[in-house]
Amino acid sequence: MKSLAVRLTLLGLFVISIGVAAYVVWTGEVRARTDATAARGFGEAALGAERDVLELRSAQEAYVAAGQGEEFWTSKVGAAIVALRDKLNTLRGQATSIAAQAAVDNAAGALQDFEQMDRRARDYVRGGQKLLASDVIFADSLEITGAMAGSLAQARSAELQAGDGLLAEIRRRHVRAAGAAAAVALFVIVLLVPRRDAPDIPAARALSVAPRPDSRVAASNVVAASNVVATSNVVAVSDGDLALDEGWSRPKPVAEPAFPVPPSIDLGSVASLCSDLARVIDIQALPAILERTAAVLDAPGVVLWIADPDGRELSPIVTHGYSPQFVSRLGTILREAENVTAAAFRTSLLQTVNADAVSNGAIAAPLVTPAGCVGIMAAEVRNGGERDSVKLAAATIVAAQLATLVGPPSTRAQAKAEIG
Repeated sequence: MKSLAVRLTLLGLFVISIGVAAYVVWTGEVRARTDATAARGFGEAALGAERDVLELRSAQEAYVAAGQGEEFWTSKVGAAIVALRDKLNTLRGQATSIAAQAAVDNAAGALQDFEQMDRRARDYVRGGQKLLASDVIFADSLEITGAMAGSLAQARSAELQAGDGLLAEIRRRHVRAAGAAAAVALFVIVLLVPRRDAPDIPAARALSVAPRPDSRVAASNVVAASNVVATSNVVAVSDGDLALDEGWSRPKPVAEPAFPVPPSIDLGSVASLCSDLARVIDIQALPAILERTAAVLDAPGVVLWIADPDGRELSPIVTHGYSPQFVSRLGTILREAENVTAAAFRTSLLQTVNADAVSNGAIAAPLVTPAGCVGIMAAEVRNGGERDSVKLAAATIVAAQLATLVGPPSTRAQAKAEIG
């Protein structure tokens, strides 16, 4: 790819893809922070309303308490009902999910029922029938206030679930944007890889000097120059196929120039793998992803190592190509261990091990996030894959994609084996 215009176009495409991905991530984070603030405000308001329900219940129970003033507690209950109704109206406007709105409506309906029960209790108290008033307060009103508190708790839970679902969707958009940017970057890298071109020497260049009729030296020089050019441009042509003028020496055929070696991996498979990685939302899909990664890298076995929360050791969480008995003996790898996997984890740089007479080569690609390295994708490769720059680039890209999906486990994960 020697055209400056094409190179600038590819550079612009790469910059645009990175910019779009950054914009998607930025807008998603802004929305996530806004929604998180709104969810916290709704939760605090709902908890305050639940406390008001408990205070309302306690104030009503004081109707029948010995030595308590009737007018004081009835006025306090009336003021508490008005304040609670205003809070429920405010919560109804703040709720973003249908389930939370329905729960707040149920609490408002229960408050209306409580008002009716409270009027009956007041009438009984004023009439001196405290036994009937106690029956209303400690039976019907107690059940209604419990229903109100339960509805408010359901509203908080529904709003929290809605916020979690929205955050998960935002994270999926981030992964898709990062995957698209990585695919474009891979496309640009592949197109910009230098290629060996066959030499191209125009024949007219050698014939630009015409021989002088009266000069044997000039004629011999032109013949020699023509022979050189003809020799450079003849490919797989026999001596008998060349018709040369008298006085010209017969050129010798030359070997056919070598053509560019095709890529060692299927770029279409890499692009498809990156696209599918951008859509992964469940760790259950990782075994299939490792199987496809092994096919792309020509690897008989792949192990995904994830760091613990302290970053002191690595544990194999998913494997491909190894028997369960072998996986059970893997154990963990300490950060300070003297092997290629630990070295890649410590340095956050891709590490390789060359093959020998009895063992295949190996690639250890780090899973790097803004917080640092969170794991290693280790692949056992055949046919000199550890020295193939294209396969190393593909392993780096797949590891970068995996880093957006996995992080340090809360507890040491158990390895999951899948035999390919």
